Amino acid sequence: MFKINTPFKFAILISILVNLILLLMLFVFKNKHIELYFFIILFFVIIFVCVYFLIKNTFFERINLVYKNIYQYKGDMLFGKLNIADVEQHVANWANAKEQELIEYKKDQDYRRDFLGNVSHELKTPIFNIQGYVQTLLDGGLYDDEINLKYLKRLNKSVNRMINIVEDLEDISWLESEQSLIEFQSFSILELANDVCDSFEIQASEMKIKLQIVNKASILNVLGDREKIHQVFSNLISNSIKYGKKGGLTEIKLLDFEDKLLIEISDNGIGIDASSLDRLFERFYRVDKNRSREIGGTGLGLAIVKHILEGHNQTINVRSTKDLGSTFSFILEKGE
Repeated sequence: MFKINTPFKFAILISILVNLILLLMLFVFKNKHIELYFFIILFFVIIFVCVYFLIKNTFFERINLVYKNIYQYKGDMLFGKLNIADVEQHVANWANAKEQELIEYKKDQDYRRDFLGNVSHELKTPIFNIQGYVQTLLDGGLYDDEINLKYLKRLNKSVNRMINIVEDLEDISWLESEQSLIEFQSFSILELANDVCDSFEIQASEMKIKLQIVNKASILNVLGDREKIHQVFSNLISNSIKYGKKGGLTEIKLLDFEDKLLIEISDNGIGIDASSLDRLFERFYRVDKNRSREIGGTGLGLAIVKHILEGHNQTINVRSTKDLGSTFSFILEKGE
């Protein structure tokens, strides 16, 4: 079967059609006296109608099928509205969108693979520790007064570490789901900062780190979810203590920023290398892996901070210099 699927075949078909129509018209009108202009007009009309239906039943039907497949379009396009330039642009846009979807899909696949690897790695350490301590106690250590209490404390520490990881994972999952609704209300950010500092007083005193609040804001009420912003403060201040230097300082600044309020939490701790800043808010990413595990970090705290602030339509920013300290900042809408 002859298929019209190339420009060459289409040109052959049109040429044959024109010649056949011309020969047919000459044969029909050879013994009749008609004006030349009438013959030309009639010839044009016949050619136009034939070419119109030929294009409509070949190329247009295929283009219409492409539109249906690309846009899941129900029904038929109007042939009179067909514009080849528009079709070309639509197909190019569709191809670019599909290419972008494929890139995002590959990124998601890589992210999922890394995430599963990180989860298994983070849980494996405390599980193996628990297994080792339990086996030692079962092998007779339970009756050894020198090691039984020490190993039970270590067991408890490993269990708490697993609980912290699972709870942080639940928090992130909750924040990413539609179930996590931000309950906006007006509350005092200064009062919240004082509450968080009070809760970290013992932990800070162990490192001899001073917690200081500097208020330079004219209005202290902000709009947000108080419980979630409390978690943001807790995670940032906890990190400033964990990665701080003995005798150091953690400072919370409240500043006016046009019609909003700027919060900065800074420390003079170990700082963060510039190469790590881009990945700092990824799940399980650690700047200093050995130190993080020694102090019990899960590697999820900053990821939680990022998700909470994104839920408030805000972003978390960081600037840091190695061995000099770090400053985390974010903005909240002022309340009444």
